[in-house]
Amino acid sequence: GDCQRWLITRRWSVMAAYANQHRWIEKSSQKSQRYAARWYHRWHVPHEPWISITDHGPAVHSGHIVYAGNNFGNIHASRVLPKHLGARVWIRNKVVTKSCASLDGGGWKRVRHVPAGYNWHPA
Repeated sequence: GDCQRWLITRRWSVMAAYANQHRWIEKSSQKSQRYAARWYHRWHVPHEPWISITDHGPAVHSGHIVYAGNNFGNIHASRVLPKHLGARVWIRNKVVTKSCASLDGGGWKRVRHVPAGYNWHPA
């Protein structure tokens, strides 16, 4: 990814079951303070969770989806992945490097990368 679209959230905001419910975002490429956006993570839907900078519905069309799984494509991917050199998921650790890992003070370790294209990560 080109680091133009990003967000920081807590594990518990992602790893729960929810549908069109507010989930906390600590900060993002759009806002520097904590706020909530509506996401989806239904256990029976293999391409979820949907993680986005804004509420899921508007995020699909504005290119603000930052994560989906199971190789999902469609407009959810085409508005983001080819335009922003793919997408990445990071987990903070103590190593600081000069890349997307330096966002918000650094210390992030990349754990997923989706190349530029039209489908999300296969997991």
